[in-house]
Amino acid sequence: LNAIRGTEVPSGSVQQQIPAQKAPAKRRRITIAALFVLVLVVGTAVLYFRNGEPVPPSEKKMLAVLPFENLGSPEDEYFADGIMDEITARLAGIGELGVIARTSAIQYKNTEKSIQQVGEELGVEYILEGTVRWQRLSEGQSQVRVTPRLIRVSDATNVWTNIYDKDIADIFEVQSDIAEQVAKGLGIALLEPERRALKARPTNNIEAYNYYLRGNQYYNRSRTEKDRMNALQMYQKAVDLDSNLALAHARSSNTHTSLYWLDDDRTEKRLSEAKESVDRALRLNPDLPEAHLASGIFNYRVKLDYDRALEQLDIALKGQPNNPEIFAHIGYVKRRQGNFKQAIENIKKSSEIDPLNGEYVFNLGSIYAVIRNYPEAERYYNSAISLSPDSPDPIANKTQLYLLWEGRTAKARAVLEGASKNVDIADDPSFVFTWVLLDVFDGNYQEALDRLSLSSVETFRSQSYFIPKALLHAQINGLMGNQQLEQAYYDSARIILETRVKRRSREARYHSSLGIAYAGLGRKEDAVREGKEAVNLLPVTNDAWRGPYRVEDLAAIYAMVGEHDTAVEQLAYLLSIPSHISVPSLRIDPKWDPLHDNPRFQRLLKRRK
Repeated sequence: LNAIRGTEVPSGSVQQQIPAQKAPAKRRRITIAALFVLVLVVGTAVLYFRNGEPVPPSEKKMLAVLPFENLGSPEDEYFADGIMDEITARLAGIGELGVIARTSAIQYKNTEKSIQQVGEELGVEYILEGTVRWQRLSEGQSQVRVTPRLIRVSDATNVWTNIYDKDIADIFEVQSDIAEQVAKGLGIALLEPERRALKARPTNNIEAYNYYLRGNQYYNRSRTEKDRMNALQMYQKAVDLDSNLALAHARSSNTHTSLYWLDDDRTEKRLSEAKESVDRALRLNPDLPEAHLASGIFNYRVKLDYDRALEQLDIALKGQPNNPEIFAHIGYVKRRQGNFKQAIENIKKSSEIDPLNGEYVFNLGSIYAVIRNYPEAERYYNSAISLSPDSPDPIANKTQLYLLWEGRTAKARAVLEGASKNVDIADDPSFVFTWVLLDVFDGNYQEALDRLSLSSVETFRSQSYFIPKALLHAQINGLMGNQQLEQAYYDSARIILETRVKRRSREARYHSSLGIAYAGLGRKEDAVREGKEAVNLLPVTNDAWRGPYRVEDLAAIYAMVGEHDTAVEQLAYLLSIPSHISVPSLRIDPKWDPLHDNPRFQRLLKRRK
């Protein structure tokens, strides 16, 4: 069996210099994730760039922009959140300022915590908060009042505050001035490129901008296909109203790429739309960091052109040195290149800027698991579970970790049993697959089949594997000696996978699974051909993160068709490189049972790792 695999107003203003005074001591209620922020004190300090050179961490001042309170209609909540996001993005371009990312800051929406508590948890010296009221007047006119407050954490005093009463069309000037005044209040002298970036006006069409903010609301809500499609609709409405809105084109590209990456839509049409959107964004604004970020993500996720991806991400980083998403994607590309040390360094920087984001911590755990530093992997998985207790991936991967680390199922089962008390895991694909895996490893074959039969999941998939339920039924029935059922299920899996291969012939994971189905049917030559084709399509030299899975599947095929020495050679290679293969896992995984009489395999089992 395959293991679990490793894995976004009236015109004029009244400006006031307010004497130092105490800010409110209590805030509104925080989500549970913030309770665990202290476990995320990780790694290397972030370096910020000025004229292409890093600014020493000791010179940066740390700031968090908390969600602005919406004082208008409840339907305008997205607008208040959008104001916070846009101010954060502008401040993120200031080289000497460290800005906590949106994902962490948004968790303090409606918090009751004091300024000092929030500052301590996020590791910041200053907090920017405020209120927003959007008032729609007669005859289509609108006014917005924005009241920002810059607060020093150490004594909870206001450093600067302002009341902006503006026509809605002047909202960009409000955002720019707030960012400039924050820099001034913190004693930061802006460079001319930074000043120009702060004053950027993305569009003259406020309705288009409004749709752009609505698109961001859907995009940030979840990774579900529904929210991604809703985001695309909003971005399309934005560019329909203003075809030159480069930000909307860049975000649209990210959304198209995400739908492809998450396996919701891997069609050529989706790819062409992603490319067209990012190309348009770059043509409209060659200096836009968001456009270069979108290009970096597209080249990483779609083209697998890692050098080009890093080139684009480096350009984006110079424009937004506080953007954790850029650091994270540099880390993700580095791990594809096999540079796991630099991958860890960059993702740690992301986690420092965005300390409540469980995704970054989870990815660190996954890398440590692959390089077989299991204690560190366990530490980061625990942190990820604390931050995102409803997310299945950290729980599933922590379960797998104990199989790799110890080769026993007791701790792995305890993880799932503990999770089941807090999370509905009945039909989540990651949990179903993990329970089936544990049942098989423990020899509880009928329980595994019953669990599969009760699940509505028809295919278990990720970036690294594609396993039809029929293939699992075939393998388990084979372990039980039910030869007739085994062959019937292998043939069902073959039909599914041949259709997939015909539709997308360069998808390596389809070839791997088809090779296993052929091996189960006794079609040795076809099985080896498909397994080799998968390795050729995604060799370890081109993708050090996913490539080892194809080698593992080829080893399984060789074991199934009786080429035991060749299977052991593949496993020895996997043990010599970072991979999800370990000596303890070889001992308990029944797919390697045919190799147990092989002397070379026995020598592998005597290794320490």
